[in-house]
Amino acid sequence: MNVLILEDERQGAVRLARILRNVDPAITVEGPLESIAATRAYFERGGRPDLILADIRLTDGLSFEALKEAPPQVPVIFTTAYDEYALQAFKFNSLDYLLKPVDADELAEALQKVRRHPSTPAEEGLRQLFEAMQQSRFRYRERFLLPYRDGYRTVRVSDVNHIAMQDGTVCLRLDDGTSIPVTYSMDELEGQLDPDRFYRANRQYIISAERVLFLGNYFGGKLLVHMKGYPDVEVVVSKEKAMRLRQWLDR
Repeated sequence: MNVLILEDERQGAVRLARILRNVDPAITVEGPLESIAATRAYFERGGRPDLILADIRLTDGLSFEALKEAPPQVPVIFTTAYDEYALQAFKFNSLDYLLKPVDADELAEALQKVRRHPSTPAEEGLRQLFEAMQQSRFRYRERFLLPYRDGYRTVRVSDVNHIAMQDGTVCLRLDDGTSIPVTYSMDELEGQLDPDRFYRANRQYIISAERVLFLGNYFGGKLLVHMKGYPDVEVVVSKEKAMRLRQWLDR
């Protein structure tokens, strides 16, 4: 089986490819393709995978746009970190999905399902779901309800300067300098936050556009991101992501 991965988060794509090969060593993995443009070019060159594993959000938009160019008989399984509304929309349109972070057993079951009953996403179902996403019928996270002393406290997303993972703990770092641990993974938070306001700079950091103070050049074509109010924080952005970060900020 030839499987094409559409995923703009490199570490997630590497993990997905590894799980695929562990499930079935005979699988050939193509990609990852990180953008709509790259995916369209792949299909224009005659690419015909047996299965597509597609993240919903790519670097330049939603993957539904790219999948319009795919051969109509190729089955698609979406990987998503979106909220309950989005999952209901998938079920309503009879589209297969795997919730991030992808579980090996669930992926193996999905592959068996494809082998037994190959199915392709109906064009009308894709169109309806794409329009729902574009019209923002689902809402990105606006606040967090977090344990605090003998009860709970709310934290507005608008007060988050950046999110950092250190020693396996994910923390919200606020404008007032406080750091609050949360139980969400970085992948989960990336899917819950508005991509126009927050950017996954690397595995350890999600940054707020409004709090970026300065971009410094770093060796090897990398960038160093300096955050307002956090003079000791230097977020390293890879050469591969540097151009995308500049484009994200320059709009």
